[in-house]
Amino acid sequence: MTSGNFTHKGKEPCSLRVFNPVAIHKFTPLSPARRLPDLKNKKIGLYWNHKARGNVALDRVQELLSERYEGITFEWFETFISVEASKEWFEKIKKRGIDGIVASTGD
Repeated sequence: MTSGNFTHKGKEPCSLRVFNPVAIHKFTPLSPARRLPDLKNKKIGLYWNHKARGNVALDRVQELLSERYEGITFEWFETFISVEASKEWFEKIKKRGIDGIVASTGD
């Protein structure tokens, strides 16, 4: 934050306070997910939270992985922008036989 007292051309003094608009992030770091040794014959979830053009990125991921790995299949999952996917949400996805998830987000 920056503060100061100012006058402007003989008018009454005024104050100006400038705040940093960037929030302080408080989170607990997570370890990276265990990597699959191979994607052949795997079922991959494509997770989109409706951020702009994230679906386009996932379409491309699906296209490239389909060309590279035999027997790979995909299932789409979505949440709204304002809804964070919880640990429970991902556990439900896992019960559907999903081997791994590719997520996209962007602005």
